[in-house]
Amino acid sequence: MAASCETSTLDAKDCVQSEEITGSSLSPKHGNETTADLANLDLLRAVAVGLVFSEHITVMMKVRGLHGLGHFGVLLFFVHTSLVLMLSMGRLGLSGGRLYAAFMVRRVFRIYPLSILTVLLVVAFRVPSVPYWGGGFTWPGWPAIASNILLIQNITHSNDIPCVLWSLPFEVQMYAVLPLLYFLMRRFPSLWTATAIWLAGIAMAGLEYFERSGGLLWFFPCFLAGVFAWRLLTTQRRRVPGVLWIALLLVLVTLYRVEDVFRDYGPNWLAALHSAVSNDHRTWLPPYLDPVRDWIFCGITGLAIPFFAEIKNRWLNAVTRRIAQYSYGIYLCHVPMLWVCFSLLHLGNAIASAILTVFLTALVSFTLYHCVEHPGIQFGKHLATRLVNGNALKMRTV
Repeated sequence: MAASCETSTLDAKDCVQSEEITGSSLSPKHGNETTADLANLDLLRAVAVGLVFSEHITVMMKVRGLHGLGHFGVLLFFVHTSLVLMLSMGRLGLSGGRLYAAFMVRRVFRIYPLSILTVLLVVAFRVPSVPYWGGGFTWPGWPAIASNILLIQNITHSNDIPCVLWSLPFEVQMYAVLPLLYFLMRRFPSLWTATAIWLAGIAMAGLEYFERSGGLLWFFPCFLAGVFAWRLLTTQRRRVPGVLWIALLLVLVTLYRVEDVFRDYGPNWLAALHSAVSNDHRTWLPPYLDPVRDWIFCGITGLAIPFFAEIKNRWLNAVTRRIAQYSYGIYLCHVPMLWVCFSLLHLGNAIASAILTVFLTALVSFTLYHCVEHPGIQFGKHLATRLVNGNALKMRTV
């Protein structure tokens, strides 16, 4: 689970202000209602990382029933990522090559410092890539380490170090495409353009799946759902009460789990009930429906976001805001923390190990944010500013 592992919603707040200042034709038309949506995005991100963490910790505790929800959490990261980054490009107030360069520099220093540190520490301390499946550390080899550092495992087909790193290559590769989509949709702001892009992405991903059995484009439509949500934000009023956004996410999580059980056992409900508590898996539906399911759930999420008003509960908003802020660190460090608490320390009690895992994950993610993530973000902003300003100065002096 990606992570998205992406831009915190704090960045999106600046983005909204910039859209209003620059008068973008794709700036949301309802003023303060757009900033209100940030609480909902915090909740989406918190739910995403919570699903990944919950599935992994329950597997370590030998508590069954959450299989597949970690994958759904990563899908929610993808939708969130593309939506927030489309907003973020409006915040930059740039265009053309300057926007592309600034965007990519900022993303590189947002995503790579912590992912590289995680890979190096996992290898140095011999942490198993997938501790909740049992087994010990296996030396991945220098080519695999290099692939993980560069985040190109889905191209080189290398093992992920740790396992949750699988989602980051898709995000990094999507960074190269998002500015191009931003340029296109600024030039042709019609909803028909956004719809055509989305359908084209589904067609391309489907064609690749049948030709290569999955690959680089599997999750492309999931990101495009967030792009469509960004476009829809410009025309829709948020008339649906925010509390129903919470309800919708609960319904989607439940339906995703139900679909996963049905996929394995079909109409045999006794077997399906057994699978819900045992994670004993077989396959009933054909595997090509797996990406279709992912695209449908991401599509529903993306389509729904622009219609919901702000969640008003300040306590819930405060909690989800903090979880969202530290979610990248939580996503990357919780697997090593599971290994430390359940395998290395040998506490002998699953509940005690789980509590210690939660505590250490919170502590480590907090430390990583302030010592690695935030300095990287600030350096990326500084470097992007100097790059853009330097190019602008050269253009004026030519």
